[in-house]
Amino acid sequence: MEKYCMKKLFIILFLFVAAFSFSQQKFALVIGNGAYTNVTRLNNPVNDANDMEAALKGLGFTVDKVLNGNLSQMESGIVNLKKRLKGAKNSYGFFFYAGHGVQSNGENYLIPVDANIQSESFLRRQSISVQEMLDELNDAGNELNVVVLDACRDNPFPWKRSGGRGLQVVGNQPADSIIVYATSAGSTAADGTDRNGLFTSQLLKNLKTPGLEVSEVFRLTGADVTKASERKQIPAIYNQFFGRAYLGAIPAPQTAAVQPAAPAPVQPQQPAPKPTPAPAVQSAPQPAARPETPTPANMVRINGGTFTMGSPANEPERGSNEVQHQVTVSGFYMGKYEVTQKEYQEVMGTNPSNFKGDNLPVENVSWYDTIEYCNKRSQKEGLTPAYTRNGDNVTWNKNANGYRLPTEAEWEYACRAGTTTAYNTGASISNNTGWYSANSGKTTHPVGQKPANAWGLYDMHGNVWEWCWDWYDYSSGAQTDPVGAVSGANRVVRGGSWYDTAAYVRSADRGRYTPSVRYDNLGFRLVRP
Repeated sequence: MEKYCMKKLFIILFLFVAAFSFSQQKFALVIGNGAYTNVTRLNNPVNDANDMEAALKGLGFTVDKVLNGNLSQMESGIVNLKKRLKGAKNSYGFFFYAGHGVQSNGENYLIPVDANIQSESFLRRQSISVQEMLDELNDAGNELNVVVLDACRDNPFPWKRSGGRGLQVVGNQPADSIIVYATSAGSTAADGTDRNGLFTSQLLKNLKTPGLEVSEVFRLTGADVTKASERKQIPAIYNQFFGRAYLGAIPAPQTAAVQPAAPAPVQPQQPAPKPTPAPAVQSAPQPAARPETPTPANMVRINGGTFTMGSPANEPERGSNEVQHQVTVSGFYMGKYEVTQKEYQEVMGTNPSNFKGDNLPVENVSWYDTIEYCNKRSQKEGLTPAYTRNGDNVTWNKNANGYRLPTEAEWEYACRAGTTTAYNTGASISNNTGWYSANSGKTTHPVGQKPANAWGLYDMHGNVWEWCWDWYDYSSGAQTDPVGAVSGANRVVRGGSWYDTAAYVRSADRGRYTPSVRYDNLGFRLVRP
């Protein structure tokens, strides 16, 4: 018995030592540059860096800090961070920068406080290249690196030959990294008037929330910044980390409680069958009648036609990216409703949504998630998948009969249902015709509760934004079945959502997100040929 107890004690001690030896090591570098001597001074970066240092130390990070750093100090900080990470392969790295950052010829640079860059030609030698910094961290070979750049301000230099607004898309993102910009590529983020910039203030809040996985920290931060800025500032997240990581303590596993049986979900009320009205616009010539397969369940046939896409110059709250032009689209089937959580769960085996309910629209889905859903549902129903994915590259087989996302032109054509007004209900919208900030109660709602448009489609105004196929691009010439640009940084979303004002749920309003983001205002609707 004594021998057994000694053996058991040895095992316990071994497990304790092993757990201690292999515990997660976490190292961070925070830089706050505000006291610039040759360009515009910034008020908040030093506060941002000090507050980030405190937050990260609270999560168990060993933190180095550089305040109002010159080039040598910034370089030394990066080299030291790399050395620490390289010495602990299971470690997490965190790089935070607040200050001036500029883009030039497609590359991004972080600016030291004493930089006196007289010409764009000297930019590289007097600043920190973001790509070179990323390469240094990648060379460490550690488990995860998080890079946060609250540096997306306007280029402060007078030359700006090839430099533009904000920062560019990450050129070569290392594996096992999460890179976050305070605002979308090509856009700018304000320094802020409070103690912290808008982005950093929201990040600090979510870093301090116990039990959040790292991807959830930045998803919530992105949603909070987008909402607080009324969509004027939308963070960009570039994620090449596919594991699960907690920057703070790992939450203890929870014991599942026995739940009472849930009542059967209430199905959306089905409208009485009726013929689809023809568009109140000039229609394209229709082919001769031919035998067709029955309309798929919960979908409506949208007859092809020609319409004016975009909004007139006198439409209240219109965006400059809504230039009117003639577009002809071929016929297609479109889902009556946004894809529900029950439908998503049945195909994908999971429900990522923040607001739970079988008949609520699924949200928290990235553009890539919707592509996967379309293909899996097509295979499940014996149809030919429309998409082929190779990493981040997705191609569309237009001859396939499977489910797909609508193009932006198809979406607006179907939403308008023959109308030319700001909304398919007329010049204005009311609580009875869509879910938006004035009536949503800050949540999604079961699909099909508001009246359908003239062509039998529900929730085209609000509830959740709906992913479209297109890269965010807009040609103002007459087109037939346009599919958008061949490449880009953001995919189009349409329709507005539960937290948006009425202006964002207009028929012509255009939104955009990077295809990898997941927010609780992002869902989708299906189309079939």
